[in-house]
Amino acid sequence: MGFVVGLAAGGAFRGSCAAIAEAPFGCAEFFLFRYQTLAAGGLALIGAWLLWVQIQDQRRQALEIKKQAEIAARIRIPHALAQLSVYWKHCYDAWAASDLSLKTMAPPYEAIETIMAAGPLADPETFVSIKKLTIQSQAFEARLTPLRNAELGTRQRLGLMIVDIARLNYYADPLYAYGRMETPCASYVPSTRETLQQHLDRYVPYRRDTATRTILRRMDQAFDSQFGRRPGAEAQDEEDDFETLE
Repeated sequence: MGFVVGLAAGGAFRGSCAAIAEAPFGCAEFFLFRYQTLAAGGLALIGAWLLWVQIQDQRRQALEIKKQAEIAARIRIPHALAQLSVYWKHCYDAWAASDLSLKTMAPPYEAIETIMAAGPLADPETFVSIKKLTIQSQAFEARLTPLRNAELGTRQRLGLMIVDIARLNYYADPLYAYGRMETPCASYVPSTRETLQQHLDRYVPYRRDTATRTILRRMDQAFDSQFGRRPGAEAQDEEDDFETLE
């Protein structure tokens, strides 16, 4: 509009409007009618730019709110994992004693829900890790329920139990670093027998007495039932027996 008014004013001052007889209300009216499409287009462009700026501002605000919500959910994860770790250690003690009745601690469902709540706010890679941990936790509890696993014997349930504990610790470890803001995401990497058994080292004493060797042998048997016997395992067992006699 200012552009059109400027053109009209410029024409009037230069005397170029004197010959415009078809404009009964003067030069300004002539230029306004002649350039009204240009004026409307200019105003539309200005309005579109203002709308784009507003949309971008709203988008930035939405991203900031989402980021703050994600951070609030992340910082609660390590505390929830710590609660779960105490529970898993309790379950391990019952497994080590070969007595499922010693598992008297109730699952920390609130901790699991805290981790689940962080899933929708996390990046796609971390979401997969959270999903894996959640599903494994549900499977772990289902396998420990006698009424739902009446077809499984005690030995089978104990074998599944120790492998499940290994998987739970494996899925939890990357989420610790994610919750502590040490890494941008907790990428899921498929596990192997070796990586799972390494996550049971935290439970096994450093000493290699008869009780510890029995625990390690039971672990190997449990993993053998799910992954198959490792090549050369029999020779290693014989070597361990020889070292025990020594």
